[in-house]
Amino acid sequence: MNVFLLGLLRGLSIRGITADVLTRATGETVEVSAPFPGVRIFHVPCGWKEPPSRESAFASIDLFVERCRILMRGERIEPRVVSAHYWMSGVAARKLSAAPMILCYHTVEARKVPAPGPEEEPLSSVRRGMEAALAREASRVVCFSEYDLAENRRILPELSEKGVVIPPGVDDRFRHLPPREVARAYLGFPQKGMIFLLAARGDAGKNADMAVAAFRAMRDRWKGPAMFLVAGQEGPEGAPGGDVLFLGALPHGGMPMLYAAADAVVCPSLYESFGLVPLEALSSGVPVVVPEGTYWGDRIRSQGGGLVYPREEPERLSGALLDIASSAELRARLSLEGPAVAAPFTWEKCTGSWAELLASVSTSGSPR
Repeated sequence: MNVFLLGLLRGLSIRGITADVLTRATGETVEVSAPFPGVRIFHVPCGWKEPPSRESAFASIDLFVERCRILMRGERIEPRVVSAHYWMSGVAARKLSAAPMILCYHTVEARKVPAPGPEEEPLSSVRRGMEAALAREASRVVCFSEYDLAENRRILPELSEKGVVIPPGVDDRFRHLPPREVARAYLGFPQKGMIFLLAARGDAGKNADMAVAAFRAMRDRWKGPAMFLVAGQEGPEGAPGGDVLFLGALPHGGMPMLYAAADAVVCPSLYESFGLVPLEALSSGVPVVVPEGTYWGDRIRSQGGGLVYPREEPERLSGALLDIASSAELRARLSLEGPAVAAPFTWEKCTGSWAELLASVSTSGSPR
């Protein structure tokens, strides 16, 4: 979400659209940053405890709203339209302003894969109720693809009238990577052998454990050198290193070099509202491996750039990894197809569509 918002705010700034962003923070005083002309980000302390959690974030909403009201009066912030990203942002926005609201869920709770265990997460039912209420109250709801809108409409019927599809863009730096040997030397990876990359935060729905198991099964049949990198997650305590390397949390600015070092990017998540990682990998000319029955599964099956395996048969992921490892010709073909698949996704198109949408629901006919 942060990657998306950074691209959106930069594009709106280029179009001369001003925006004030209110976001939660720890500490005691409000901090203000101005990353782009006309864009101010207010980091508002609200008692949010460290380490952050969904529960502490939800508990901090009322104090966040109270302090934002004070801030908005002092700064004379009177929005003509409010854009809320994530359900808690929508809850806060409804309390803060009567201006028309454009909502972007990014993910919908009812479509998420539940975490292992007999008990539901405490906030899960609360979130589902809030997301349904916000769908009724929002002026428009933005989805990133027609596929995502169709799936969300099954749960939130209001989206039949309010749903709008605006795909995100991808930064140009992902379209111009250094040579693989340069990236591997920079990162300290071996020059020879296969490198598979999975980039995702720690979440049951991201399917990282299944992907690691598929890689190990592939290694039983593939005798050449190979590594599996997991960016965004810490490895299980006491887990051996070897050919599976957990890189932990990484800044987004470091991702292009990782893509450049990889022979393929594995994206096994069963639910993404869109999935920026496959888009970045395709833009970079790196083959991707995704399950069918997802947005990128359908697009890659029809347009190329990667391999698709049946989501009901996760063991087939191992075969897809073996196919990529075994054929330099296949890797070369998929690498050439990827940038063409990703070419339509630009921030210029995305922010142009957002500017039109903001103006269409603004109380004054122009966005702010």
